[in-house]
Amino acid sequence: MKFPDWMYHNLFGNSLRDWTSAIGSALAATLAVSLVRSLIVRRLAVLAARTETLYDDALVELARSIRTAYVAIIALCLAGAWLDFSFRVHVLLRDTAIVFAVLQGARSGTRLVSLWLGHYAKRHGDLDRTTITALGIAAKLFVWIALILIGLENLGFKLQGFLTGLGIGSIALALALQNIFADLFAALSIVLDKPFIVGDTIAVDDFEGAVEHIGLKSTRVTSINGEQVVFANSDLLKSRVRNLSRRQGRRLVFTVSIDPATKSDRLARVPEIMAAVVGAEQSAALRRCHLVGAGQRGFDIETAILIPHPEYNQALDVRQSILLEFYARLEREGIELARPVIR
Repeated sequence: MKFPDWMYHNLFGNSLRDWTSAIGSALAATLAVSLVRSLIVRRLAVLAARTETLYDDALVELARSIRTAYVAIIALCLAGAWLDFSFRVHVLLRDTAIVFAVLQGARSGTRLVSLWLGHYAKRHGDLDRTTITALGIAAKLFVWIALILIGLENLGFKLQGFLTGLGIGSIALALALQNIFADLFAALSIVLDKPFIVGDTIAVDDFEGAVEHIGLKSTRVTSINGEQVVFANSDLLKSRVRNLSRRQGRRLVFTVSIDPATKSDRLARVPEIMAAVVGAEQSAALRRCHLVGAGQRGFDIETAILIPHPEYNQALDVRQSILLEFYARLEREGIELARPVIR
């Protein structure tokens, strides 16, 4: 293809044809990226809205994060590498492309972090907003620091000494703030591992209460007596925590004493009566009911029942219903309870 003579006119060391080719290539690349971005956003966004997977949402968010201005600048800088410039100009173009590539990477990375945190918080609605915000800030800061270090390395900066000093300073800072960092990492462990969530009833040593708030440094628990107890997250994870809300049910054991004057045939009826009463109660299951002893007070009948619900008040209501019906049947059978021994 033959170009007009004026296309060979020299401008800043390059012909107008070379300038046109370089700028045209940069504009074509920018246009192609913009078209692909629009296609992904329009077509894939519709499909992503119908699914619950994170991958298609991430691809859509990645496409939306692409900034046309950044792409155009990077494309122009890369196209400038084919033109005849001085060494300093080529270095400037390369460095400019690296800077805007880092900015675009940071923009895309932070958008993906926000998407992942939003998706994670949606699936785990028990997460504290403060914890989610802190995790987001930490993750985005990590993305920025990593990309800036990569960019500086590509710009020709020697980072070995800086990283060595940063590592020594980080160790000193970690030693000075080890208690705070221990609580922060413990909070992260609680949020991700979920030994308990807000609203669960937990028992720590002799203390029992409902989890009210899980923060970055401490967890607040409201006891059954009404007072609020604050645990440091690191101390909480070091303790033996029992999550009472996640047990399969409550096992209750109680003893009924029968009058020592009761005949053996009537005494043998007592476990049968208890089994019938518990069997009629849909909210409980009989584990055992036996005569376990006899003394001055009377015959001791021990019963164990399982209530498939973790709520303690509901378990007490079920036991009360069973005992009232049991006592009513004992009255109909003419079986008397033992009377207290008065000395």
